[in-house]
Amino acid sequence: MPRSVFPEGDHRCTRLPRLQVASDELLHLDLVRFVASIGIVFLHSHLFFYSAEQRAAVHQVTGGLALFVDLFFVISGFIIASIYHDRVGHVKDIGRFMQRRIGRLVPLHWLTLALSIGLWAILASFAHGAHQPDFSPICIINNALLLHAFVTCGQFQFNAVTWSIGAEMVMYLLFPIIALLGRRWRSAPLVMGIAISGTLFIRTYGIDLDGGPYMWTALHPVLRALPTFLIGAGLFYCPVIARKVPSPQLCLGLALATLIAAMLTGMPGPLQLLLISAVALSAIASDMKRRRGPFIRRIAPLGQLTYSIYMWHTLFILALMNAVGDKILHNRTGPMMLLTLLCYGAILAWSYISFSFIETPARRWVDGLFGGHRRLHGVPG
Repeated sequence: MPRSVFPEGDHRCTRLPRLQVASDELLHLDLVRFVASIGIVFLHSHLFFYSAEQRAAVHQVTGGLALFVDLFFVISGFIIASIYHDRVGHVKDIGRFMQRRIGRLVPLHWLTLALSIGLWAILASFAHGAHQPDFSPICIINNALLLHAFVTCGQFQFNAVTWSIGAEMVMYLLFPIIALLGRRWRSAPLVMGIAISGTLFIRTYGIDLDGGPYMWTALHPVLRALPTFLIGAGLFYCPVIARKVPSPQLCLGLALATLIAAMLTGMPGPLQLLLISAVALSAIASDMKRRRGPFIRRIAPLGQLTYSIYMWHTLFILALMNAVGDKILHNRTGPMMLLTLLCYGAILAWSYISFSFIETPARRWVDGLFGGHRRLHGVPG
């Protein structure tokens, strides 16, 4: 049975929907993607702890936190392959698959986009600056249709993180081909992912192993997503690789701790990319071993909040830490510390509300169209 994130017998929580893991077989991956979402929140907020003069230098050191998005792509590839590898063999199946993927991503994307446009419009009415999105209709349409992963309107977007959602949708469109290759030649997705990664790695870094993570994050969104998604799917089709990882839970803890340390201290980008692979591989290996302690069982349901956290966090940071803390309170230490705690708590609390009362009902509604069923894994009733 799925385990709840709330302790059994805690009657204070009985009126609220309980977070449940989608599957007991993926607890370590749920934990890792939750940690990755927290890392992205920290990436987009921690510069406000420093003065404006210090931020560029700090960002040069900690910009590797952006590579957590690449970890998302690996995890997504593995999970999508594990659920749908034999369910995209016909046109009708592919249509149902895309319907479920649209229900998973698009409703919350549209809602956060609308609120982002409104928030940016309010901020622009007080102070016009160069660091704001383009309000032209074509740019809004590009954002709504997730086309800004291909065609951007200026440097700044309404909800900047959604470039990866557009890239993810492209991976879903390609997945029936990936699944076909995986069924016929089990090593094909992994070999292709490694080959594309190696080619991009050589073209990006050459022999300069001291290059920063910015060189990788500057890749085209689809090019950045494709090899990591393929590697994730490939690890499903070639499970023998993950099964050979010794003491996978220990490896996961060491790899994750080392990755976070590398991201916060400005270690070379190539090293951080290798650590991303090590974290994903050891998390998959840990789930294959099916050894799950009480800590993992209690924390893993928080992984259900990953998408909500990812989509909502920039609005809270923009409103509280940027507009209020930085622009109005001029980044004074005491108020900024309080605003930071408020912001982080609000992101987590609102992500739970969003997942339970916005995201999940919207997914059920979209999944139920055209004769589909509305039962979702990891969601009660």
